Amino acid sequence: MVISNSIPELDAISNVENVNNEASSSVQSGHSRKWSKMPRFEIGDRVEIVGEVGNQFPSSIGIITATEGTFALPKFRVRLTDGTESAFWDSQLEVPPLIFADMIYDTHVSPVPPGIRGSIYEHHMRFISREFDIHVKLTRLDERTTLHGQLSANGVAPKSSLVTLLLNRGPLATTVADSYGEFKVEQIPSGDAMLEILVPSRRIVAAFDVSPV
Repeated sequence: MVISNSIPELDAISNVENVNNEASSSVQSGHSRKWSKMPRFEIGDRVEIVGEVGNQFPSSIGIITATEGTFALPKFRVRLTDGTESAFWDSQLEVPPLIFADMIYDTHVSPVPPGIRGSIYEHHMRFISREFDIHVKLTRLDERTTLHGQLSANGVAPKSSLVTLLLNRGPLATTVADSYGEFKVEQIPSGDAMLEILVPSRRIVAAFDVSPV
C-alpha cells in the first residue's frame, strides 16, 4: 500500500488552469511563459503512460514515486501496477479525464446494540460509470472499518487498475486491484470518502460516507 500526497479531486480544476495558462502564454510576458512550463506532476500523482512507449510495458497505470531530470526537462519515476518502476518524460504522462460514478445501490449499516462487541456490521454499495461496475463493502469489526471492493468492465476485470481512497478531501491510501478486480483498504476512519479508480484512459470517482457505527 502506498501513501500518496496529491488531492485527485482538484486535478480537474488544475487541468483547466493549465489549458488556460497555455492558451494565454502567447500574449503574456516571458515570465508567464516560464510559469506555464513548470512540471505538471508531483510525487504521489496517479498517472497513465501515453503514446507508443505505453505499449512497451505490461501496465500503463502507476503512481509517481520520485522526480528526476531537470527543471527544463522534467522526468518522473513511476511505479506501475505490476510492481516495476521506470522513468518517463513529462510528455509521456497524463492524468485521464475525471468521470463521476453513479450510486445505484446503498444499504446503511444498522446501529450497534449497546454492550455488544465482536459483531460484524456491513454497508454495501454499488456504482456504475458507463461500462464499469463498482461494488463496495464497508465492514466494521471492533471499531475498525475495512473496505472491500471489486471493479469490472462489461463483466470482466480490467487488466490494470489503481485504486486510491480519499478521506475528507485528502488521499488516505493507494492500492492495486488484483486479476479479479478486487481490492482492499484497512483501518478506515469515519468521514467523507471518495474512491478514485484509475484505468487506461479513464479516472473514475465514487463518493460515499464512512459513518461511525
